[in-house]
Amino acid sequence: MSRLLSAEFYKLWKSVGFRVCYIVFAGRDILYLLLVRFLGNVIGVQFDGLTQFEYLLISFSGSSVSGMLFGFVAASLITSDYKSRDMQCAIAQGHSRGHILISKIIVYVVAVWILAAEDVLIYLVGGSIIGGFGKPFTASVLGYMLRAVLCEGFVMTMLYMTCVFIAFAFTSKAASVSLNILVFFVLNMGLGIVSMIAKSDKLDDILTYLPLDSVKEMGARDIDWSHAGISLAVAAVYGAAMISATWLMFRKRDLR
Repeated sequence: MSRLLSAEFYKLWKSVGFRVCYIVFAGRDILYLLLVRFLGNVIGVQFDGLTQFEYLLISFSGSSVSGMLFGFVAASLITSDYKSRDMQCAIAQGHSRGHILISKIIVYVVAVWILAAEDVLIYLVGGSIIGGFGKPFTASVLGYMLRAVLCEGFVMTMLYMTCVFIAFAFTSKAASVSLNILVFFVLNMGLGIVSMIAKSDKLDDILTYLPLDSVKEMGARDIDWSHAGISLAVAAVYGAAMISATWLMFRKRDLR
């Protein structure tokens, strides 16, 4: 298992797809902060670091754009092993399919958290440079920030197990990336349309428990734990279901 993990982390370090996403994330963040500074100068308002931190967690992590980018990372890390026959070689060397799957998931989760950490740091540091931090850095503020990052990070990680499933399901990188774009775009648009058409408070409440929506809830300053606790449990079940579905499919795949 340790050899598999070492090999997977080496692939992550060398992955062109991961580097592209890293640059795209950083470029988007820096461009956004420059636009925020320009807008702030125009309207006479400075957007501080804490405000930018809150905005990032509430607005971006459950968006279709983030789903597309994290799907691209999954496709880059997983589908290439089908083409290069690394999967078959690992099995021939005596590694179990279970260990191969676990190592892929671990490295993918690390990649997701690296990209997410980059986002948080650029928004927080950049926003603080532009407009100051915004509030005294107390234990309460630190507690909120840690809670928001950990809770949202957990839901986000479980949500993007969808990308792992899609990447294992398709041996083509292009097909995997395209389907991820379609899935997250359709989900975001579909949930919005359903909410508007149904016009049901009960349905709206149910939708807020789903990871695509609840991931945004975790970044709020004031959080209702009776609701957030259920959302975290739903995310855990969803992530486990995606991993189980991936395992069942991968276990039966002919890799000769």
